[in-house]
Amino acid sequence: MSTRGDDVMDAVPRLHPEAGVQRVGDRLLAVGPDDTLHTFEDEGGAVSEVAERILELVDGCRTVGDIVAVLCEEFEVEPARCRGDTVSFVRLLVDKKVLVLGP
Repeated sequence: MSTRGDDVMDAVPRLHPEAGVQRVGDRLLAVGPDDTLHTFEDEGGAVSEVAERILELVDGCRTVGDIVAVLCEEFEVEPARCRGDTVSFVRLLVDKKVLVLGP
């Protein structure tokens, strides 16, 4: 599936088959197939609750659009900004082989 355009909103993100995600203490950590460790911080270096929540919502059933809808309910964010940021983050995790996108 392409990771460009609106089709990303209809895509179902799943954990890459060779990646792992685990909570260690108060941090969510991901390891890709190349054994690169990924942590999720905001611009200030603090834990990004939104980034971690996106990963928690990846269950192999929800679409990116479904995830955006949950985030808009849980966080005070403009829907257009939430959509853009979520799509960008999902694309980044696909590029890093933490997630894959499917129909």
